[in-house]
Amino acid sequence: MGIGEFCGELEFSILQFTFSLCDDINEKIKQKKLFYKEQIDRYVHKRIDIFFTGNTLKKGLLQIYKSEMYNTIMFKLRQMLKEYKILQCL
Repeated sequence: MGIGEFCGELEFSILQFTFSLCDDINEKIKQKKLFYKEQIDRYVHKRIDIFFTGNTLKKGLLQIYKSEMYNTIMFKLRQMLKEYKILQCL
């Protein structure tokens, strides 16, 4: 039994997308394409919205998935944001 079978295909694809987006943001920060925290926030929200286009989930469930994905991604990026000294508005 694989992870996809254990937790379901949708949840597995969400996990894969979350980790690949974290890696993508990490690369963009290293290349200095993303250097503001607000810029990273907008990028994450835009990519999450694109990921869920065309899904037939209920609005409430969709919002929960989106917020959990955002929280997970930002939690994984927190240390990297400190390490690369990302600019942010106070």
